[in-house]
Amino acid sequence: MIRYIILTIAFVNFSPIQSRAEEFKVTEWANDPLLTNSVGISMDDKGRAYLTVSKRRKQSSLDIRHHQDLVKQDLSFETVEERRNYYRDKLTGKSWIPDRNNDGKKDWKDLTVQKDMVYQVTDKDGNGSADGLKVLGEYHSEVTGIAGGVLAVGNDVFVAAEPDFFRYHDTDGDGFPEKEQLVGTGFQVHMGQGGHNLSGVAVGPDGRVYWSLGDKGHYVKTKEGKTFHMPNSGAIFRCELDGTRVERFSSGERNAQELAFDSYGNLFSMDNDGDYPGEKERALYITEGSEHGWRLNWQWLRKQDFTKISGVSAYNPWMEEKLFLPDREDHAAYITPTIGNFGPGPCGFTSNPGTALTKELSDCFFMTNQQNQVRVFKFLPKGASFKFEELKPIKGGIGNTGLAIGPDGALYSASWGSGKGFIFRFDAAAKESHHPAREETQKILHLITKEQNIKTLSSWLDSPDQRVRMKGQFELVNRGDEGLQALKQKLDSGTLLGKLHAIWGIGMASRNDPEKISLMGSAWKNKEPEILAQAAKVVGDLGQSSKEFNSELIAGLDHESERVKFFCAIALGNRKSGGISEKLVNLIEHSGSKDPYIRHAGSMGLSGTMNPGQIAKLSENPNKTVKLAAVVAMRRIASPEIRSFLNDSDELILLEAARAIHDDQSIPEALPDLAAVLKRKGLKNEALIRRAINAALRTGSGSDLDLLADYIRSGEGSAKMRKTALASMLWWANPPVLDPVEGRYRKHSPRDKDLVNKAIESIRDNILADNELTEVLLKGVEVRGESAWLKGTKKYFADWPPKMQVRLLAALDKINSPELKEFVIQGLDSNSSEVREKARAYANKAGVPTLNLILATLGDPKASGQGDAIRQLANLEDPKAKEKFMELVAEFKSGKTPSHWKLEMWQVAKSKGIKLKGGYELLENGGDPARGKKLVMEHAAAQCIRCHKINKVGSDLGPDLTKIGRLRNRNHLVISMLDPVREISDGYGNILIKTKDGEEIVGILSSKETKEWIITLADGSKKKIDPKIVDTSQVTSIMPPMSAIMKPEEIRDVVSYLSTLK
Repeated sequence: MIRYIILTIAFVNFSPIQSRAEEFKVTEWANDPLLTNSVGISMDDKGRAYLTVSKRRKQSSLDIRHHQDLVKQDLSFETVEERRNYYRDKLTGKSWIPDRNNDGKKDWKDLTVQKDMVYQVTDKDGNGSADGLKVLGEYHSEVTGIAGGVLAVGNDVFVAAEPDFFRYHDTDGDGFPEKEQLVGTGFQVHMGQGGHNLSGVAVGPDGRVYWSLGDKGHYVKTKEGKTFHMPNSGAIFRCELDGTRVERFSSGERNAQELAFDSYGNLFSMDNDGDYPGEKERALYITEGSEHGWRLNWQWLRKQDFTKISGVSAYNPWMEEKLFLPDREDHAAYITPTIGNFGPGPCGFTSNPGTALTKELSDCFFMTNQQNQVRVFKFLPKGASFKFEELKPIKGGIGNTGLAIGPDGALYSASWGSGKGFIFRFDAAAKESHHPAREETQKILHLITKEQNIKTLSSWLDSPDQRVRMKGQFELVNRGDEGLQALKQKLDSGTLLGKLHAIWGIGMASRNDPEKISLMGSAWKNKEPEILAQAAKVVGDLGQSSKEFNSELIAGLDHESERVKFFCAIALGNRKSGGISEKLVNLIEHSGSKDPYIRHAGSMGLSGTMNPGQIAKLSENPNKTVKLAAVVAMRRIASPEIRSFLNDSDELILLEAARAIHDDQSIPEALPDLAAVLKRKGLKNEALIRRAINAALRTGSGSDLDLLADYIRSGEGSAKMRKTALASMLWWANPPVLDPVEGRYRKHSPRDKDLVNKAIESIRDNILADNELTEVLLKGVEVRGESAWLKGTKKYFADWPPKMQVRLLAALDKINSPELKEFVIQGLDSNSSEVREKARAYANKAGVPTLNLILATLGDPKASGQGDAIRQLANLEDPKAKEKFMELVAEFKSGKTPSHWKLEMWQVAKSKGIKLKGGYELLENGGDPARGKKLVMEHAAAQCIRCHKINKVGSDLGPDLTKIGRLRNRNHLVISMLDPVREISDGYGNILIKTKDGEEIVGILSSKETKEWIITLADGSKKKIDPKIVDTSQVTSIMPPMSAIMKPEEIRDVVSYLSTLK
């Protein structure tokens, strides 16, 4: 039985005819436990669904957020094979690996047991409900992530299952594609974050298959001999329909989980954000060569060791340089910027091919974000790019993920976290709102193309539905010369869309035989700009294999349409046309200064048509946009001659050159030139200065070490930059493996520390005259243990502020100085509780009696550091200390232990083999609200602010926490963190109920009272349930138990912070 309800959805922001209300119904098209936790979905022309189902996510597919001790190791990988070898060599015996294969060992083989699957799901009897399942593929190597993407096209199905991309072909015509072909491998180098996988498979009207990589990087060698290597970047790849000619199309996506084309062949995606407070997700217009900016290493900037000495918060280029925002005057030029921000994070994404759902939605895009709705967008032209608008969502479904349009014109959604395996079907309730060609479209899609004549196939090119147009186009190409002649005729006499598909069809044939491109000659005489734009795009796809229509491409640079200019510039760069530099520069100077996408196209033109020396001469061009485009062109070809742009007076030009030289895989030959920028006076841009400082650290040159000393001596820059420069000197002999600017893994060989000591001595007076620099120096001793650096510091101890006194104590402890005792004694008499705590911590090692100090601290209700005092007491060998500790154990058992250090008492007793009764109450009191706030906002694994909102910062995926301290007590907060299913807020949990009569009910638990539960069903209706009829119930939450992610002390700190939110 299919359940549904009519939902009234009002669409706004459009013309009057589009603003009328539409009614939708949501039904369960498939319901089977085997389909639980599905990710990607695709529908073939016969209405068969292909569904990816994940069992491995965050389990056998390791999530680095749960193994943060491995972050540096993970970032060191350059290839999938390096990760595979690490798993095989190093994972044996890890306690966190379940023995899944029951061989008595815990090792990499246990990662191969759980299987991700792709199913073919069919409605055999045509009653509107699926009744057939068949396994297409299983994926379960030790380095397999999840099966994240699937696409049915023609008789083929493509599957994205990290690290592999497959094509399945139906060779016997039985409707099931049984022959497997490995299209490519090497996708997703790192463990990375769960869900950032290979996914998003879509077919473009250009006759290629496109797919999306998460930010775990790639090292891909193609069958044609090309290598694509970006170990820390997401990307969009593409190949031909037969799986050949794999190539990278764009880069810098973080987690663009699904892709979608509009009717004009424009590619879009909705990309997830970087999980930082104040950031938003990005709508992307993805073009050839576009770079969208995100890098995996930016996720782990707080894992840098550099900050242990500098004392400066880890630098975050993504946030500090506002790379996630739309274009502005000072935006990084190498990034093709987002066309708009939105939130919260996306899952599924697809477009209306033209006749699906309703007439009013014929050119819309649809997106899910694992909520119980489908969001609706429109992309509208804006110069060479687009802007987007959001309409009101379509409500319904449960945990909606992947999206696909069926041949019947309905929208289908996969589902995650519902407790059962659903495919939901969304459709307009009233037939009169359907597109008039919808039924005809379904009939055509069911037809076998090989059985159709040329005239019929040609007529399909003018269909209002993109699937029909592509079906005709692809088959006409397969028909050889006869089909190509039909495409040529359509180009001369078809509708606009028909002509575009003729161009794309001729382009498909020309990629195999470049001479076929001559069939497109009449396109250049057309008055319609989009015809010219797509003609340029198709010609550009051929690269240097054809020089035909070169004059037309050059003329296109002067066309009034920005899109024509855009594709012509890229095409000319691809075919390396000569003698056009002046026209490209003119394009960049005028159109490029207004439109970053034109600047991108112009830059691709420059890098393809000019040699490095010629591009370097553009550093003398007076126009800022031209110089920026030239720098990006130099970055693309990694030319050391980019150093010529470091002579510019504009700091934005300098910064763009610095990014190109320093970031990513860098231009090592130009690093000394970047370091030399520190000699310039009056620089203000800290993003630039940081890279110059770090270039000096990276080169390992003694002269660049002196540059850092000179920079500190000069007093240039802010205090933060001088501290960074000094920290770079202190790290110079053995730099940290995570880069101080980017967090990228870079391992350096050890260097001569005597050079460092000499350089430090040369600026000692400058350091000691500045307390902030002195504190950095003390931290350097604490971390590196270099006693020579302490020369001349100790005499200032009494005059220093507490934080510096603490640093000196730590430094003396690090180098095992005999003077530690002297300063511990002074510290114990300090007026600062912070200094007293630190002195007490070192007292035992310094030979200062500590028992009475510890007892005094524990006996003072106002004293701080009592938790640490308990740990110190337990570790003393003094018999009186042991006796006192056992007295405290007895007090704990009798309930007399102060609540704010009960956790430490319980933990220490456990470490000594003493069992004490403990529970949630250990985490209810004590804790530091300031530390708790930092954890809520910044913890990489917990990601609280990604799902919750506090004072307008964060997301709506989970309950708003702005006033949670008023609404919930500490006990509730602790339980919510440790057992989120037990204390789940109304409306935020999926529930599976089995009644005593055997009925199953699945939905959202909207309300749970003693006498009545209210469940919101997938179709949006509310169902009231008497708890007495419930046999079993299972509630699931997208929030994971924090005990697996945070330490107990961290949970206590978070509770302490949340309780202040009133």
